[in-house]
Amino acid sequence: MTDVVLIAPPIREFYLTKKRTIPYGLACIAKQLEQAGFSTTIIDALARDKSKIIEYPEAFGHLVPHYGRTDLTFFSLFHHYRHFGCSFEHIANLVRQEKPFLVGISALFTPYWAQALDTARAVKRFRPNAFIVLGGHHVTQFPKKCLEYNEIDFLIQGEGERPMVQLARLLKDQPPNTLPDAADLRQISGIGFRYGNDIVLNPPFWADSPHGLDQKALDKINRHFYQRNKKAAITIVASRGCPFSCSYCAVSAAGNYGAFRMRPVKDVLDEIKLQARSKQIGFIDFEDENLTLKKSWVMELLAGIQQIFKGQEIELRAMNGLFPPSLDKEILTAMKAAGFKTLNLSVGSFCAAQLKRFNRPDVRDAHDKALDMARDLDMNCVSYLLGAAPGQTAETTLNDLLTLATRRTIVGLSIYYPAPGSSDYALCERQKLLPHDFSLMRSTVFPVVDKTSRLEAVTLLRLARILNFLKSCVEQHGVLPKAFGSGEISDIENNCHGKMDRYKASILLIRLFLSDAIPRGMDYEGRIYHHPHSTDLCKKFINFSQWLEIVL
Repeated sequence: MTDVVLIAPPIREFYLTKKRTIPYGLACIAKQLEQAGFSTTIIDALARDKSKIIEYPEAFGHLVPHYGRTDLTFFSLFHHYRHFGCSFEHIANLVRQEKPFLVGISALFTPYWAQALDTARAVKRFRPNAFIVLGGHHVTQFPKKCLEYNEIDFLIQGEGERPMVQLARLLKDQPPNTLPDAADLRQISGIGFRYGNDIVLNPPFWADSPHGLDQKALDKINRHFYQRNKKAAITIVASRGCPFSCSYCAVSAAGNYGAFRMRPVKDVLDEIKLQARSKQIGFIDFEDENLTLKKSWVMELLAGIQQIFKGQEIELRAMNGLFPPSLDKEILTAMKAAGFKTLNLSVGSFCAAQLKRFNRPDVRDAHDKALDMARDLDMNCVSYLLGAAPGQTAETTLNDLLTLATRRTIVGLSIYYPAPGSSDYALCERQKLLPHDFSLMRSTVFPVVDKTSRLEAVTLLRLARILNFLKSCVEQHGVLPKAFGSGEISDIENNCHGKMDRYKASILLIRLFLSDAIPRGMDYEGRIYHHPHSTDLCKKFINFSQWLEIVL
């Protein structure tokens, strides 16, 4: 028997980056519960390699022309929609076996809200006597909507470490299917619950000085699933919140998220040492918005990591992005020495007016300086852009792509989605731009149509991938693939090429694209077809690409 079960639910999506799904937040909550005397189990529904192909939801019908056919090339977008993780019934059966009195379910991201709710429904059927509490960003932003569902007994807004301990203490001896006194529930930080016909909501809770994990909590994470090259891949959260006020971000200082808080360096290093003692670590991802913001702090951290892994091969990444103005040669040299091979650089846009709309600091010069320093240190770079945001034109994003075409970096273009709690979410709500369903609030479905049409957004995402492939061709061979003559195109298109090597197929289709600015796909039988696209954007891209080889 277990007192409290914590669940990371399955998700439904076109792809999954498993090294970024480690249930770190649930482990932090488990640590506090264990220290308070409650036994805990984490059910990580995503910790399995199998996924199930499922039908597109009805709301995704607009994606069929873009994703509906297989495309084996390196610059393809998406195709199959999948259920990643365990079935709801399997999760619920695991809960029934544990016999907890309290079940906590994570509802972090709004587009996956339906899977969190279905998890709660299944658990309630299999373990009706257990109390169910939901937490996470979605719950914090939409508490009243969440409490419309009877399967959910409580919710916690904000961060869950202290509130979950308070709730567990109150419910420990509570008879099943009865609620504690409302006055007692009101004493719990961040709590939300139904009381008669009313909904009671306390303000979100934010920890003053968040801490990391201990060995008991670490042991609850499926370390065998989270591996990279047969070594452990771990996540570290060294800070919470953000001091900036970017309009598109839900963790922004302009929203209702907690203040920016950095953990003591010793606390972070102790957590890494603890993990290094029990497993061979090959990869660490810092899931922080601003890892390098304070130079003395990050230099101490990097020196400590270098000592922990002295003589060992390890790779460090900060996949949420680095703030370019915070980087200098000393920091980058220390980052490389500690294990950073790639810099993930947050840019947003190279358009001054768009940066102003994003309420984002102008990082353009600092970004280019970071690229130069990275080149001198033989480090790779990925530069992140945002496209198709409210008020943002396709021309602006195309110019951003072409700006990065001449830089030594990989292009990371994200299509905008409205993040609940952000300034731009409120803007979309006022301008009636929000999609009609929570499941549509994700980048992969091109959710907002404003100054950039959906066809333009799809085209821009495809062009970003084409650009990266062209860059790799120049890097490997020194030249761009050669365009075909106009008389050759028809014969190539009309032939069935049979099963082709992915790289050869990609080169063939790139040569066609450079010939007439039409993006194509190839299925596994070797049939070539045209992708829907913006002719204007593709032609402008082609006109620029004629100079790309010379510039690079």
